[in-house]
Amino acid sequence: MTAPQPETVVYARDLALDIFRPSTENRHCAVLLLHGGGWRGGAKEFVHEQAVALAAQGFTAIAVQYRLLGVAPWPAQLDDAVAACAWVRDNADTLDIDPARLVVQGHSAGAQMALLTGALDPDVRPAAIVAYYPAIGFHPSAMPELTGDPDAPRLPPLPLDLDEIGRVPSWMLFPTGATEAELSAASPIDLLHKDFPPTIVFHATADVLFDVRSSVALHQRLTALGVSAELHVYADRNHGFDRAPSMARATVAATTSFLERMVTHREDSAAETLQHGFPPVPQP
Repeated sequence: MTAPQPETVVYARDLALDIFRPSTENRHCAVLLLHGGGWRGGAKEFVHEQAVALAAQGFTAIAVQYRLLGVAPWPAQLDDAVAACAWVRDNADTLDIDPARLVVQGHSAGAQMALLTGALDPDVRPAAIVAYYPAIGFHPSAMPELTGDPDAPRLPPLPLDLDEIGRVPSWMLFPTGATEAELSAASPIDLLHKDFPPTIVFHATADVLFDVRSSVALHQRLTALGVSAELHVYADRNHGFDRAPSMARATVAATTSFLERMVTHREDSAAETLQHGFPPVPQP
């Protein structure tokens, strides 16, 4: 079977969006997907499979191209994500979506950006956030010395130097000398607030890049603030685990359920919660 092909549009400068229209009943809800790649690599095509799966659930799924660090320094990447959100809202009629039903989903580095959209002004915040194995923040750290063939792609030594709650080293996003204020402004866990959008987080216990404790800390802070938040932890899987078909089915099903309850059918969910509360109320 031929994979669904997206409609590609330019939303800013030479940056594009790949739009996957719903392949079933339209929920009039857009999900913007921000790919991972350590802010230095990756492409919007990396999240096409996830976009197709969401479109099959009735969402308008939109894969976002954003500038990488080799092209522009931080916060250009976040600026692009915000610009993509604005373009989708401005074109809501053409997309056949409700602009109030805009969701931002991110993977790894993209999840850090998705979470940061929750700290935007109320009129531009998304209705909900979906974060896969996110970078929750940064701690000061110098770039490690990399060894090996200088002409070959090189990765930093693993495991990364994470702090006690799983913040990642600052060199991944910032040049040497970045201030504490700059690190904090790029750290979702430092920017949470009581009106943060409903958030669902996915992580796995065998993640060798961003330890699962980071998502545990994020979820704990969200719930302490009274934010509607879920954390789904999968045993024995690694970073990027949702690319596996069985994990994709599980996470898309969980995302669909969460967005139904928090965005597309919020009133029905609230009524159901009252009807099936605890202790049970005897039915007449």
